[in-house]
Amino acid sequence: MANPQLKNGYTKIANELLEAICRLNISGNEMRILLYIIRRTYGFNRTYAELSISEIADGIGTSKDNISRTLKKLRKINVIDHRPNKGVTPQTVAINKNYDEWTVDNCVVLPLSKMTTVVRNDNSSVVKNDNSSVVKNDNSSVVNFDNPTYKENNKEIIKESFKYNKTAYGRNEKVLLKTKEYNKLINDYGKETVERYIERMDNYLASKSREYKDCYAELLVWLDRDGVKKLDPNIEKYKCVINKF
Repeated sequence: MANPQLKNGYTKIANELLEAICRLNISGNEMRILLYIIRRTYGFNRTYAELSISEIADGIGTSKDNISRTLKKLRKINVIDHRPNKGVTPQTVAINKNYDEWTVDNCVVLPLSKMTTVVRNDNSSVVKNDNSSVVKNDNSSVVNFDNPTYKENNKEIIKESFKYNKTAYGRNEKVLLKTKEYNKLINDYGKETVERYIERMDNYLASKSREYKDCYAELLVWLDRDGVKKLDPNIEKYKCVINKF
């Protein structure tokens, strides 16, 4: 009976990168090769590895021709950094951890940490896809891609969401932000302030039937215009001192 133990070795990978990989719309074989590359790189606490076509083929149990084609595909969509061997220089492979550079179509909009599984019901706060996995964000406003009316009225929003891997925020789902943009706003200004401004912008865009190409930049303009200051990065330290008293 298999009994894997961390003490026998493990692969350390950032949750953010792992969630980005989970959203990749690639074939099963491409994913297997990608996971093998991660095992041979991060699994040895290094960013790249000298791997031959034969090693990868043996590692996942497929032909060398298949490995060669798949590596070219992964390199083309910028998911890996693949440098073929030249003379005595061996071939090296590494995952491109800057997932903003990946050019894979039709990625799921939200990160895996905000996904759950539900039975189809009348709850409008969730989105159900073909495998019963749904996406729900922190303010219960989601992009309902299965809704024909939403598709008809928000074609550009859907297009922008998939193209730039953004999440729709606000009651009317008009404010599109990347996960890292949303998190940075929260870190800089606090969740309460950010959500209040998101709702203001969302209501404004809905009432004016407008769209912003860069909601993150516009939110910064709104915050600056109103004189909202960033949080003190040392506020947590102050809180600890205050709590002691």
